[in-house]
Amino acid sequence: MKNKRIYIEEEVSFTVGTKDLSGILTYPTWEGYFPAIVLLHGSDRSGKEDPYYKLHAENLVQSGFAVLRYDGPGWGGGSSEGPGFETLEYRTEEAITAVKFLQSRSDIQSNAVGLWGISQGGWICQMAAAACEDIAFIIPVSGPGVTPAEQEVYRVEMESRAAGFTEDEVAKALLLRRLMVDIILTKPVYRTINQSETKRLGGGPWDDVMTLVYGTESVDPTVEFRKVIELLVTVEDDPWTKYLHLEQVLPMFESLPPGAWEMAKGQMRAVQEIDPADFLTKVRRPVLAIFGDADTSIPVGKSVSLYEKYLNEAGNQAVTIKLFPKASHTIKVEEDFAPGYFEMMNTWLSDLSFN
Repeated sequence: MKNKRIYIEEEVSFTVGTKDLSGILTYPTWEGYFPAIVLLHGSDRSGKEDPYYKLHAENLVQSGFAVLRYDGPGWGGGSSEGPGFETLEYRTEEAITAVKFLQSRSDIQSNAVGLWGISQGGWICQMAAAACEDIAFIIPVSGPGVTPAEQEVYRVEMESRAAGFTEDEVAKALLLRRLMVDIILTKPVYRTINQSETKRLGGGPWDDVMTLVYGTESVDPTVEFRKVIELLVTVEDDPWTKYLHLEQVLPMFESLPPGAWEMAKGQMRAVQEIDPADFLTKVRRPVLAIFGDADTSIPVGKSVSLYEKYLNEAGNQAVTIKLFPKASHTIKVEEDFAPGYFEMMNTWLSDLSFN
């Protein structure tokens, strides 16, 4: 889609706690009092110059909205401090702070600032809108309707199958991913299927960790931590682990002192147990939820059903759900955005009214 209007870009910055984040505000050329939208990253985070978000800003400004994109912690001109392990609560605070920053500007319509978020950013849309009445609307894109734990297990299965791994290879990847979920939860949820699959597969390098997670005796955290590292090191070169992303997980775990394992588990638990039911049922502002039906990262059909269910429970009558055929997690068909993607969002934004 070609841009039909010239726009202005302004370097801006705002502070979240101790982190200074820099961004770019894109807005129309005419003088005005603009509604606005904040773009939220997925879990990979990114910088304000990322072409994906830049293209969104250049297209969404055509609706007459100002669009803020910004550096995640550790990117660009913001804080030199990297993001480290981020809780979704921190990311929600960050999103709300960005909204309040825009509301403080004299050229922004303070009651007309909303959020657009991709993937994990979709969860943040839900959480922020439930917590802050100042958020005028949300556009979650590929935002799961399930918990992060369920989404991750689904992703590993679908991506492994799409890559052509055998049934047993997929089963091993799923067993390990479910095991890594259960090891951080207070009450494991995958005990039955993991024990059944372990028996069917004839055991493996995960046996020691299985015993620790599902055994009846109390476990020394230091021993548990050592066994987890040993397991991941043992399988890291096996092709079927590709979508477990051990190249990222292992360095993070190995950087922890053994005494920090319980704290790290608590942080990961706080993320894995986030449930959209706790947030979407409180969202009463306009919602445009966008999905691609070829998405291998989230359970699209289930997510659509849960959005409808939870937002109906909230009494929200301003809900639009759009499913793009053949579109991926990033709403692309092959290399291009799905036909009509930007046009649909611009039309929806232009039709919003703010009292």
